[in-house]
Amino acid sequence: MSTGTPPRRRGRPRLTEPAPEYLERREAIIAAAVHAFHIRGYDAASLDDVAAELDIRKASLYHYIDSKAHLLYLIFDRAISRGLRRLEQISTLPDPRERLAAVITHQVELVAEEPSLFGVFFGNRPRLSSEYEADMLAKERRYARHFIEAVDFAAKEGVIARVDPKYGAQAILGLTSWIYKWFSPGIDDWREVARNFVRLVLGSDIPVDLSKLTIDAASTK
Repeated sequence: MSTGTPPRRRGRPRLTEPAPEYLERREAIIAAAVHAFHIRGYDAASLDDVAAELDIRKASLYHYIDSKAHLLYLIFDRAISRGLRRLEQISTLPDPRERLAAVITHQVELVAEEPSLFGVFFGNRPRLSSEYEADMLAKERRYARHFIEAVDFAAKEGVIARVDPKYGAQAILGLTSWIYKWFSPGIDDWREVARNFVRLVLGSDIPVDLSKLTIDAASTK
């Protein structure tokens, strides 16, 4: 992460974490960046484009981010961190069929909520600077581990065929994450997509109620 500290500007005092207003503004900036990077592409889009999305001065962005590279990292962090808390809860489910169905349903819902976010995530990963790569890789491993454990549990209990858990987990992650390419909010129903994916993997419908598993927003900042 950049070690440079932007100079203090006159006017409204700079907000700092964990002030709710600071977090809300940073989320708005991330959302604007997702839109700008998705429409124009990361290389072509600039921080001026992000500021224009919010009708603010570019200089105002530096109260919340260090650079364009930092903003890309925040997008990536948001994409992967939002679901980690819920995956930790899913991993406590004692029934192997329900747990595997839950991780499938979880990933479909997560991607379907913001397909543009995951479009930026998957389409621009090579552009993530090395200073952020180690942190992102660690979170990706944590994330994938929940899928590996769910597949391993289901296979050992005879719910699915015996497969290498790592390969099985990657197959499910690919199946459920790829929907960012074609999912259309307002046309496609993520619940129906998830039901079909669960049926494909497990051979039958497994009711899953993710509303009981709350994503703690504070844990993903």
